[in-house]
Amino acid sequence: MKLNIDPNWLLRMAEKEDNRIVSVGGLVTRVEMNMGVEIQPDMRPSEWSRIFPLKAMRKFQFSLPEGGSDAEVLLKFFGVQSPDAWRAKWGNYEVAFRQTQKFDFHREALTAWVREAEITASQIPLAEFDEAKLRSSLNVLRRLTREDAMPALDQAQVICSHCGVALVLVAELPGTRISGCSRWLTDSQAMVGLTPRYKSGEQLWFTFFHELGHILLHGNQQLFVVDNAADEMGDEVVDPVMAKYEEEADRFAADILIPPAELAKLPLHKPDELTSELIQDFAESIEIHPGIVIHRLQHDKVLGHWQGNTLKQKLEWGFIPEE
Repeated sequence: MKLNIDPNWLLRMAEKEDNRIVSVGGLVTRVEMNMGVEIQPDMRPSEWSRIFPLKAMRKFQFSLPEGGSDAEVLLKFFGVQSPDAWRAKWGNYEVAFRQTQKFDFHREALTAWVREAEITASQIPLAEFDEAKLRSSLNVLRRLTREDAMPALDQAQVICSHCGVALVLVAELPGTRISGCSRWLTDSQAMVGLTPRYKSGEQLWFTFFHELGHILLHGNQQLFVVDNAADEMGDEVVDPVMAKYEEEADRFAADILIPPAELAKLPLHKPDELTSELIQDFAESIEIHPGIVIHRLQHDKVLGHWQGNTLKQKLEWGFIPEE
């Protein structure tokens, strides 16, 4: 799974205060997009093109056609004939996003990220969606948490494609703070998109299984998910009407990673007994990475946020430039 991005730039972005990695996000039906520009019906293509982060898109080697003006390049990228056609297709685009906190985001950058995810997904041969096959693959997928992230994601991509789900990894554009998305490409094929936003494996894998949860639990409903997280494993949802969906996806991810019956075997009321050795043995017995256990215990306030972090899997993303 290739990701075309300068690792030094990614590190700087991750370390910026405004882009700090704090958690994954919540489900809403409305968003404020004050950072976006209101596209007027008579806006000239040259003006329209300037509201997109085209420089960053080129830096990350998005699937932009060569030649032509910036406006022509963007219109071809989005597969539309005019800015008005873009607004009609993408202005109210419905896709499930997981992000880190409540903020006013850049709509145009966000739609560019989604479009690149779609283009990348279109290059993956997909079977028809098979819910039973995907559910039967969940244990195989969770065992991948013990491996290095990039080869594990490569394996997950193959497994998901056989179940009718395209798994893609796309560089995060400035102004989006996206960690992942889920959406139906057609009535019978779906997509999960992730970004290299996280520095540890348990956050990445929780987002992955959360997005699978939306696909498996909520069918092809077109949900629009954005912001407002309380912490990495739980969300405070802006719109209470939609809270049910986010809670279900969170619970799905948590229970797939650590089944409740297995979690109950730990001495949760005796944290002094939760030694590194015990946690590693437990993780091995249920075939997941011990960092996921640590993260769950921290989330449940069994352990402090400072405890056990040496057992977490640190992510070191490998970046392979296109030749």
